[in-house]
Amino acid sequence: MSILKIEKLNTYYGKSHILQGVNFDLNKIGCLALLGRNGAGKTTTLRSIVNLTRPISGKVLFNKIDLKGLSTYQIAEKGLTMVPENRGMFSSLSVLESLNIIKSNKKEWDIDRVLESFPQLKTKLQNNSASLSGGEQQMLAIGKALLTNPKLILLDEPTQGLAPNIVMELIEILKKILKEKISLLIVEQNINMALEIATHISIIGKGETKWNGSKREFKNKISLHKEWIGI
Repeated sequence: MSILKIEKLNTYYGKSHILQGVNFDLNKIGCLALLGRNGAGKTTTLRSIVNLTRPISGKVLFNKIDLKGLSTYQIAEKGLTMVPENRGMFSSLSVLESLNIIKSNKKEWDIDRVLESFPQLKTKLQNNSASLSGGEQQMLAIGKALLTNPKLILLDEPTQGLAPNIVMELIEILKKILKEKISLLIVEQNINMALEIATHISIIGKGETKWNGSKREFKNKISLHKEWIGI
């Protein structure tokens, strides 16, 4: 059963036709990695799903609900949230203030539970968010996403700029999130990281879906690796 189904998604930036027919399914409960070269349209796909960039046509079905016409805020209320590439830091806010701005009536995830999951943040609650390391900022960004009590989290380049040991720590964090029955859609340049947690792969090239399949199938598609990912 799909938690997210994308059908024939088309998105423009001005007159530039960026997405030209993107299609994929993300099953409950699982992780789909959206792979492709720089400029392929991966980030635009995520932004189109949450309506930060409005698609011109196509469908975004979340739990069989068409998200067309909904605001980003309304989409988040339905259980779909995004951690952007820049991690969405508010440089003027402390760690605690950043967590406190997320309001939800649901109680599955609250600040105490987030801090239990990310104990490194406990000692830095009064620190300015911008003063955190890259890894700590990513933990804070994911913690904020969890406070919305999501069913699906979109992550745009979560390992960008992180040291290898922090990447491994992040992988374990995301695996734990999957065990909480929260699905993940990840855009990632670090192929090894993506393959550590993804159950399925979707390849995008020049704004089009080039291939969808399981991780096992992907590992045997060497020609796809070279043509559309550059490895």
